[in-house]
Amino acid sequence: MAANEALRIDLVGNSDLSRIYPHKAILSSDSSDWGGLYWQYHHQPSPEMSEHSCPQHRLIVHDRTLRSPIVETFEGIERSHPALRGLVRVLPANARTSAYWEMEHQFMMLAFEPDLLARQITDRTDVNSVELLPIVNPADPLIHSIGLTLKSELESGGIGGRLYVDAIATALMAHLLRHYSVQKYSLPSIGNGLPKQILQQVVDYIHEHLDRDLTLETLAAIARMSPSYFSRSFKQSTGRSPHQYVIRYRIDRAKQLLRQGESSIAEIAYRLGFTHQSHFSYHFKRLVGSSPKAFLNSQ
Repeated sequence: MAANEALRIDLVGNSDLSRIYPHKAILSSDSSDWGGLYWQYHHQPSPEMSEHSCPQHRLIVHDRTLRSPIVETFEGIERSHPALRGLVRVLPANARTSAYWEMEHQFMMLAFEPDLLARQITDRTDVNSVELLPIVNPADPLIHSIGLTLKSELESGGIGGRLYVDAIATALMAHLLRHYSVQKYSLPSIGNGLPKQILQQVVDYIHEHLDRDLTLETLAAIARMSPSYFSRSFKQSTGRSPHQYVIRYRIDRAKQLLRQGESSIAEIAYRLGFTHQSHFSYHFKRLVGSSPKAFLNSQ
C-alpha cells in the first residue's frame, strides 16, 4: 500500500476492523441477519488509527462523555469536536477518515449499505440519487435511542427480530433523509448534453464549493468549454441552467442546516454563498414557499 493511500475497510464479515481498532467489538450484529444494516458496540483504548475508508455509510454514536475532545481527520482536514454522550458523527461511504482520543471510549457504530438509504426514495436502487452529508451533531436523541434499541434487541434475541429491525431501519433511513442528506438532481443526464463524466466533475465542484461565487465562467472552465456552449449543454443534461441548479442545491442544503438548528439564518446564508441574508430569504421563499424563519419554526 502506498504511503498516502488509505486503508479500505469493508464491514461485511467484520474481518478488517482489527486494522483500525485494537479491540474486537463487545457486541455486534451478524451482517447477514439485518438486511444490510450493521450494528456494533465498541470499548476502545486510545488508538493510533490509520486513515481509512469504508464502502458502507457509518454513524458513530458516542455512549459516554470524555473530558478531552476527539481529534478527527476527514478528507485530509483535521478538526476536533467534544465527545459528548449521544453525539452522532456521520461518515459517508468512501470518505477518508481517522480519529484520535486520549482515553478509553465507548461508542456504537451503525453502518449500512448506500442502497439501503437510496431505496427509501425511489423504486430503483440508485445509489447516486442520495448524498449523505458528513455532519457532526452533538445531540440526536433519536439516533442514540435507535442505537440503544438495537443493542437491547441483540442482547434479548426477541421473537420477530428481523421484522422489528426492518421497522427500525426504515425509521432510521427516513430520519437520515430528512436531517442528514440531500437528493442529487444531476444524474442521469437527459438529452444530448454534457458527457456524464464531465457533468459529474462540474456537479461535484458545485457541491464542494457552495460557499464560493460559482460563476458561469468558473464552471465552464472545469468542463473546458465556452460559457455559452457549457450553459446550453448543462441545461440539456439536467433540465436546469447552471444558475438554477446552484440555487436549488443551495436551498436544499439550507433546509438540512435549518433542521439541525445549529446555525443562525445569517450564518447559513453566508456558508452557502449568498451575498446577503435577504438574497437567501428571497430564493428560499420562492422555492420552498415559506421564509427560512417560518420553515425553521415548523420543524
